[in-house]
Amino acid sequence: MSARAVPVPEVLTIAYVVLTAQPLDRDDLVPLPERSLLRLRGSNDQALDRMAGLTHQRVVARTIGPGAARFAADEARREALQLAEAHDGLVIDLQTPQIIDGSGIDPRPAAQWFSFGYDPAEPDEVRTHGLSALGLPEISVRGVPEGQRPMYDLVVVGLVHRLLDEWPEHDPVGPARVTLSDITAGYEGGDTSEADSAVGVDLLIDYDTEDPTLRVEFMSDPAETLFGS
Repeated sequence: MSARAVPVPEVLTIAYVVLTAQPLDRDDLVPLPERSLLRLRGSNDQALDRMAGLTHQRVVARTIGPGAARFAADEARREALQLAEAHDGLVIDLQTPQIIDGSGIDPRPAAQWFSFGYDPAEPDEVRTHGLSALGLPEISVRGVPEGQRPMYDLVVVGLVHRLLDEWPEHDPVGPARVTLSDITAGYEGGDTSEADSAVGVDLLIDYDTEDPTLRVEFMSDPAETLFGS
């Protein structure tokens, strides 16, 4: 049996902060993400403006092993959202980071657990944010052709679905294939229904120990492979 390429953390800490106008049972003073970063991760201006009047903080956290990360995180998120609803507050996911609401809290869709980050200094790179909170390294895809970023994003969502389902039992380094069924499951949850031999985008995954990230190389054009275009 070959040695693992990607280390498995012994424990993980998942944290959400509830912002309220009035104090709850305690005030937990933690550094909040910058407004510009929250906007970059998809938070809207209305929610960002509300933050200014919500000066009290209550952290909801879980410390767990990587195999149960998604479901422990979902439990913490539900608790945080219930507190926010009861006290007219907001919840910030400190992993992603982004402001979240009560919609779409099914823990199964992979797309719920990370966001994409785009660095102007690296315009041809797609990079995830949030997977490290679940025990996986973040994903980096370089050499993304101009105008094809949305298609690459779709494939990464499908890949994250597969990785989360297989982690930590299976090491992610090596060849992988992402099908349309993987992508659908990544956005909607559920199991991958297509056979392993189904047509898909072939990838090669390597682990960068210095970054550390999962470096993903696309071995074929995703638009042509998946949609024949």
